[in-house]
Amino acid sequence: MVFRSGRTEALTAARKLVRGFAAAPDPRQHAHRVFSELAHAEGWRAEEQALITELGAWLQGRPSLGELKTRCEATLARLR
Repeated sequence: MVFRSGRTEALTAARKLVRGFAAAPDPRQHAHRVFSELAHAEGWRAEEQALITELGAWLQGRPSLGELKTRCEATLARLR
């Protein structure tokens, strides 16, 4: 059985990860962890799920390291 967190738990975990970006040894992997927290949660509305899917697709394009934290923060801000 796979445990799926709820929306609130996923947002809390993702925000914590974003705050720790500066200390992350691999920013790209760290951004993928933020995405994973959000993607594996239940309870998203369709518009929110679309934002999360968009973040995942954007990450697959291997954006520059300098853009990662900003994009993750922007996604989280829109998921409030």
